[in-house]
Amino acid sequence: MPNSAEISELAQEFWDFAVALYGRPGVQAQLLRWQDYDGANVNLALLCVWAGRRGRGLDASDLLVARSAMAGWNAGVTGTLRSLRRRLKADWRGLACDVDPARQAILAAELEAERAEQHLMLAALAPWPDVIAGGTGNALAERNLRHYLGAAATAAPASIIAAICSFE
Repeated sequence: MPNSAEISELAQEFWDFAVALYGRPGVQAQLLRWQDYDGANVNLALLCVWAGRRGRGLDASDLLVARSAMAGWNAGVTGTLRSLRRRLKADWRGLACDVDPARQAILAAELEAERAEQHLMLAALAPWPDVIAGGTGNALAERNLRHYLGAAATAAPASIIAAICSFE
């Protein structure tokens, strides 16, 4: 079983990968579409890609373990912060002279909560294989993501999933 330092190192690697992938053109919009309309969890989708790139396939049992590991945190912390941040943007903008500082502080807390979710999933699924060199994990990443998304993946053009999973 990996120790806490090993999981923290992997969590930093996963976070860096997720931030870079999420920042690519079109990726954020697609992941949020799957989250908002298909009930997917962005962190689980990112985990599918990252794990595949590391050479690890994720089956239904793995996805259940990952989801279970972070479900309470997601419902109680991450989801609550996201909901509050979105309400500040949409519903409460006119109630205060400037809600942006509060909204930005909530966003920062939400991002830290997302990071904690990633750590919880990685610890629950440990041990992790070493990284596959040369991008040979792209096909596995695509399989993981399609498996996780199910019908939502079918509705997305194959080129979008391939582009997300071939990120270098």
